[in-house]
Amino acid sequence: MGAVRRALHDVDVTPTEAMDILSWAQDELPAIYERDQTAYLVLGSYRSPYIRRVRSVSDRLNRRYGTYAFLIGDLDDIDVSRLPEFRVKFHLTAALADYITTVIEQDAGGEINELGKLSETEYFRKAYVLPRGYRWDTESNLRDRDDVLAAAAQIETATGADEETKQSELSKLVDRATAAGIDVTVEDLTEWLADRDLAVPSYSWIQLNDFRLFELQDRCYPWLTEDDLVERTDELPGSPRPQWEE
Repeated sequence: MGAVRRALHDVDVTPTEAMDILSWAQDELPAIYERDQTAYLVLGSYRSPYIRRVRSVSDRLNRRYGTYAFLIGDLDDIDVSRLPEFRVKFHLTAALADYITTVIEQDAGGEINELGKLSETEYFRKAYVLPRGYRWDTESNLRDRDDVLAAAAQIETATGADEETKQSELSKLVDRATAAGIDVTVEDLTEWLADRDLAVPSYSWIQLNDFRLFELQDRCYPWLTEDDLVERTDELPGSPRPQWEE
């Protein structure tokens, strides 16, 4: 009920609603708080084709010994029509799960709201993000020209920024690339971007900063292809995979 109070910001819950919530928790959540297994809450978009990748992460985690990975959408509804049901389910499952991971591929949708919740709540300490195509353009991440081009593509496709801001960011990127020993100019990047139909996700500056926050904690696992996603999922902490698969 502490998680429920956090979800509702201390809105009063009637005795009937409390009983309905606790009954739901007793039916739906035992597998999450069983102490002999690791529980993973997997977040992400439920729309096609994104849901396929979210399911892929959940299925991959469930192949580990003693691991129970689940989606909030797979749990039954709570019969509390007066209350915001998803908030209650999110806080209950996030509070009880051992780990939380979220698959992100776009700059719109419910998963963006979930990312904000994770980065600003007590759940941050056990959360991991799997953003497709993310790249932070610090000097340590700039090893060659391809890294610079990938960072430039992310700047170009970022939402919520005007052309002046993007040009300023490209200039800063070139300065960092030069410091890393990579010969490139703003004109080179601008010309390259103009000739490309960029098939990379568009993220907002706020999302990119949240990804960077997780990266600084070594809990950001970028990926590009579905094979990459499987590999990054295997790097998530928790129970090991069975040896017979090696």
